[in-house]
Amino acid sequence: MNNRHIRKNNPRNATSELFKRLTRLLSGPIVDRRREAPRKNKRRQLDKYKFTSASGQQFKKSSYNPYEVLQLDFMATQSRLDRYVDFDQMEYTPEIASALDIYADEMTTSNAFHSMLRIKTHNEEIKGVLSTLYNDVLNIEFSLFGWCRTMCKYGDFFLYLDLDEKSGIKNTIALPVGEVERLEGEDKTNPNYLQFQWNSGAMTFENWQVSHF
Repeated sequence: MNNRHIRKNNPRNATSELFKRLTRLLSGPIVDRRREAPRKNKRRQLDKYKFTSASGQQFKKSSYNPYEVLQLDFMATQSRLDRYVDFDQMEYTPEIASALDIYADEMTTSNAFHSMLRIKTHNEEIKGVLSTLYNDVLNIEFSLFGWCRTMCKYGDFFLYLDLDEKSGIKNTIALPVGEVERLEGEDKTNPNYLQFQWNSGAMTFENWQVSHF
């Protein structure tokens, strides 16, 4: 009975109340990003409607491709993976590797007068909870440099959050960038619904289970 109660309250369980509340709360506006597809010249797009001959009308019908959106999505994913391979090879160039180090170092610099992260709030309880989260649980003094460097290298970084209903975030796991995809528009009733799919791990996470840099 006790084990059944634990499984019921586990955030990984889709029937858990915490799971439902977090998914509903954090299904907010998604980031509007440009689709990676060749730009079509507006003039050429208008010119295709100026055919007057029968052959021109037939050309318009035959040039229509109902699978164009699917092809663009496939091309975007494929080119994204190709870019990651290029980025891995580019890091073997000493100048590029040093540049990534400098970028990440500038993002995470701290000294005796300024800490790496400053929490500004009038509520001391909130400040204490966040300080424990960032310093003791996430250990950003050690981890943030690597996270920022990976983000600068790939343009993306995915951090899995190991959550517990009572204690909150217990641990974090960096996911392989080339194996994670953002899933948008999967729920027709909620256009803001967002998930992350880890392909090689055969796992799908809610947006509150992954921090996307």
